[in-house]
Amino acid sequence: MKADGAGSARRSTLICLLFLAVTALALHREVLFGGAIYHMDDAADGYYPCHVAIARAYGEGSLPAWERGAAAGWPMVADPYYGPFYPPNVVFGIFGAARGLGVQIALHTILCAAGMLLLLRRRGLSPASAAFGAASLALSSFLVCRVRHIIFPEGLAWLTFALAGAEGYLQTRARRELVLVAGAIGLTLVSGALPLLPFFAIFALAYVGPRLRIAARPLLAGAALVGASVVGLLLACVQLIPTLAHLPLSPRAAGTSYAFASSYAWPSLSYLLTLVVPDVFGGEQRARWFGAFNHWEMAAYYVGLWAVLLAPLAILRRKIRRGVGIEVAALAVVAMLGIALAFGDAAPVHGWFYRHVPLYAALRCPTRALVMTMFAFAVLGAEGLEGMVERLRARARTTPWLIVAAAVLMGGCVVAYLLVKTRVWHHVPGAIPGGVLETRLACAHLAVTLGAGLAVLCLGLSGRAHRVAMGMLVVATADLFVLDRDYVQPQPADYAAGTDRFQAVDWLIAQHPTDRFASDPRGPFRLHNVGMTYGLEAASAYSSVQIFRYVNFLEVLGTGRGLPTPLRADPAATDVRRFESPLTDLLNVRWAISDHLPAPGWVERFHPRSDDPGPASKHEPVWDRRLGVWENPRVLPRAFVVYGAEVLKDEPAQQRALVVLDPRRQALLEESPVPTVEAPGPGTPPFTPARVVEARRSSMVVEADATQAGILVVSEAHYPGWTATIDGVAAPLLRADYALRGIALPAGHHRVVMTYASRPLRTGLLLSTLGLAVLAALAWLRRRR
Repeated sequence: MKADGAGSARRSTLICLLFLAVTALALHREVLFGGAIYHMDDAADGYYPCHVAIARAYGEGSLPAWERGAAAGWPMVADPYYGPFYPPNVVFGIFGAARGLGVQIALHTILCAAGMLLLLRRRGLSPASAAFGAASLALSSFLVCRVRHIIFPEGLAWLTFALAGAEGYLQTRARRELVLVAGAIGLTLVSGALPLLPFFAIFALAYVGPRLRIAARPLLAGAALVGASVVGLLLACVQLIPTLAHLPLSPRAAGTSYAFASSYAWPSLSYLLTLVVPDVFGGEQRARWFGAFNHWEMAAYYVGLWAVLLAPLAILRRKIRRGVGIEVAALAVVAMLGIALAFGDAAPVHGWFYRHVPLYAALRCPTRALVMTMFAFAVLGAEGLEGMVERLRARARTTPWLIVAAAVLMGGCVVAYLLVKTRVWHHVPGAIPGGVLETRLACAHLAVTLGAGLAVLCLGLSGRAHRVAMGMLVVATADLFVLDRDYVQPQPADYAAGTDRFQAVDWLIAQHPTDRFASDPRGPFRLHNVGMTYGLEAASAYSSVQIFRYVNFLEVLGTGRGLPTPLRADPAATDVRRFESPLTDLLNVRWAISDHLPAPGWVERFHPRSDDPGPASKHEPVWDRRLGVWENPRVLPRAFVVYGAEVLKDEPAQQRALVVLDPRRQALLEESPVPTVEAPGPGTPPFTPARVVEARRSSMVVEADATQAGILVVSEAHYPGWTATIDGVAAPLLRADYALRGIALPAGHHRVVMTYASRPLRTGLLLSTLGLAVLAALAWLRRRR
């Protein structure tokens, strides 16, 4: 009988998982079965071009350690957000970087549901109650709205498996559970969800700490879980080591001001309503959103009305495994902590976190702390539902009139919602002021969800307690599915190219340029990274983890002064703002994509027909008709030799000198060159162009003829890992003109070879290999008795 019961529970669990999987597939049906794509905000501006560039690197048979398509070259492997080593990202290679995003979010929605279902079943919850909690998290608005930051759903999905493995190990002490913990932690970290890492860690500690009491030997069990976590860290070292090595060289090293770290916080107490009425300030489409900018950062933390309402009941549920009472209290505290942090500098806890919690001060968007609240509500809501079902079963009385009440209640709520939805309340379009209708629709949805849940409870009170959990699962799934369908934004299959493949871009691609281009910062934002998408080289970029020296170079170019420290604004978008500057010539910017003359002396080379938008850019026809291509006749070659140099060891002094630098006559250096090059004088010869013989992802070959001892300036970003040889002999690579590469040359003809090899990447690969070996040992070696 016991075996039959276990088998029935397993079948019920699988049916629940299948139900959630089908719901996820239906939610994203346009991108999975209709050929549509998701392409918006950061998903389009940053993730899409970087995923294209990563796939290109692997297609060339190399690791994406260095990328030439943006920012005069940058270490792509150091930016964890794009997951170059995250195994599921293979879908971008299979389906393409645009359509693959829809496949990826559907896959991780199902993974999140499976992990959460496994976790809650191991806690002893019934299949229906566990599925209720799984639906609350996996179908939450967070996993839909955050398709624009796909790393967050990826990390959250694997966190559920890490906690499920920890739960399993504490109950069974089985080694395979440690394998699950280590593997899930490794995948969480390598996915790139590092901005959520402080919140993941806090929630995991709040969950696992009290649960140690159920283990026979709590200290040994805790040590084993810590060991598994260390193995997970080893697995992720291929990503973590390059990232950690790069952080001191990135804008993150400049720190952030308290005001910057507090940006994107809840502006008022009224935003608490978004936890139960997520559309109270409008919906996902910006035309309908009238709250503080922006919806998906402010309000996309909804796990369902009934998960929030049932969560307090978990505290009242005592008749479950020992240790749960403390754990439930800890989860409740974590949920409240997430809410307190969401208000940013309006609440004192944010300031304490800013000063004392690692990584937190380097981030912004305090609302992201609500990921802890979401997870806690999903767990506590499922526990509360289980406790309520237990009490209803104990009541076990049949009351027929409650069935009638349930039907009337449900029917009335549905009719009221349809009245609002179809705008029967008014006959003249626009009669209701903007924002009021959206709020009414949100409240109507709240009323229907509340009424449907109460109807289920009435059925439970009427003697059908065994149907309550399943009914609540259906209500929660319907609640989230209806809202999520308003949040998904499927676009036609050609939408990606249709928003950045302008005629100006097409013309430039057709020239097979070897020099750089820059887009006017007043033009389409999507052009920042279009070089990576189409294999061009750009001076601009949009990325969260760039080379600080290069970002500061462009800041000096544009404003005449460097970035303030700590940072007061996000430097992720770097662009050329003064096309007349000699520093623009120095960056080898020959082309500009703009709708007006970039600077005096630039020559227009292409202008589209005003009445004929390009076939690829049909989704941005206005910009397509305006953007032309301009050529810089003063551009400096990619590599050239100057015969004057000034050595300045102080960085502020270098920035001041950069403002007035004449790059045709001298180079700014940090250290004295060998052979010595004097400061420029009246008799200093003009610069000598050099010839770039070969320019590949991780190597460059330059041939130069120096009339006397000079500095070979190469307008490529200087970065550790690049080395140089002159005529086959190793030579020091200098930092020239604050952010670029330089090599001291004696007089004569020389062949200079520069190559890139990332030592942090090699170290990370070695440690990750070690982690895989340990993981394999845990998986296959038998436990000694």
